[in-house]
Amino acid sequence: MLKKIMGILFLSVILLGSCNRTADKKEREQDSTDTITSDSLPKVIDSIAVPQQEIAQDEPIDMAISKIVSAYNKQDSKALNSYIDKTIGLYTIYRPGVQAIYVHATSLDFNHPIPEYYPYSPSNFSGKVTFGILPVYDCGKEAWNKKGLFCNNKQHPTELSQTAKFMNEILDSKISGAEIQKLKALDAKSYRVILTDKNASLIFHITKQGKQWVLTVLDRAYGGCDA
Repeated sequence: MLKKIMGILFLSVILLGSCNRTADKKEREQDSTDTITSDSLPKVIDSIAVPQQEIAQDEPIDMAISKIVSAYNKQDSKALNSYIDKTIGLYTIYRPGVQAIYVHATSLDFNHPIPEYYPYSPSNFSGKVTFGILPVYDCGKEAWNKKGLFCNNKQHPTELSQTAKFMNEILDSKISGAEIQKLKALDAKSYRVILTDKNASLIFHITKQGKQWVLTVLDRAYGGCDA
């Protein structure tokens, strides 16, 4: 009887050990499967290089001025007109007599200057922009008091809106009050640029529109001695 009991106990120990080994084996296999599965999953953010979109940078005002002057001197209509915003257009101020007036267009054509008797003469200037006090034209000497390319980025010109007011008062041009307010707003975010040259000075207004500096006014009356 004792031998039978001992045999049953021995068999139970063997069976229990076998079950434990089977359970351990399954657990190790499960651990191994979990590890492989976890490591083999694609990590969308961590392991894949996501290219960052290039942030659009504002073009510096000095670069925009230099490009406008270069396009003007090269008589490159395509390059120059790329700086004219189609919704704003280009205002050309000139003086047919005592009073200055302006003409509004959406582009500039070097073959058809405004006014037609005043050609768009290029210069050979290729220097940098100087920011500060603008040059002054001396009518007695018929010369500018300093040479170069200048921009006053501390003051805003008012010639465009003032010209519109004078056109209404003197020429009865019927420019609406809303239009004059629009021109005042354009003046308020513009700067004057002057390139002094013995044969061909260039005077224009540059305006920030969105992220781009645009050419808004070509002033062919400023600094003149006709008045």
